[in-house]
Amino acid sequence: MIMEGADFMGSLGDRGQRLWDEMTAGGQLPPAHLVLLEEACRIADRLDVMDAIIRRWSEPSDEDEGGSGDITGLFAESRQQATALKGIVAEIRQVQKASGAALSAPAKKVRGSGVADLSQKIAERRRKAQG
Repeated sequence: MIMEGADFMGSLGDRGQRLWDEMTAGGQLPPAHLVLLEEACRIADRLDVMDAIIRRWSEPSDEDEGGSGDITGLFAESRQQATALKGIVAEIRQVQKASGAALSAPAKKVRGSGVADLSQKIAERRRKAQG
């Protein structure tokens, strides 16, 4: 379910909200990419939480000499989340760039090497042969 309006916006942290605002400022995204953007915003907020935990762990307190426990799993998860965020944002930007180019570029006939183009060439040759 794509969340919209105040309910969704209220559930985002600062970083997630900033990402949402920046990515939607250029116009409407296709529904599938809105879902990806929602997840990217959650990941951005999750990374902030992980960063806060890591920072808190690395600061010495009166009770111990410098963090307690093993947080190597948190470091690994943080790296995985950052990689996922990078991939999602790159995909969304690629769609935005392609749709922006499609809107700004004049329509032109593109001759390609697809099945439709090949079918069209065959049909043209058949018409010419029939005469």
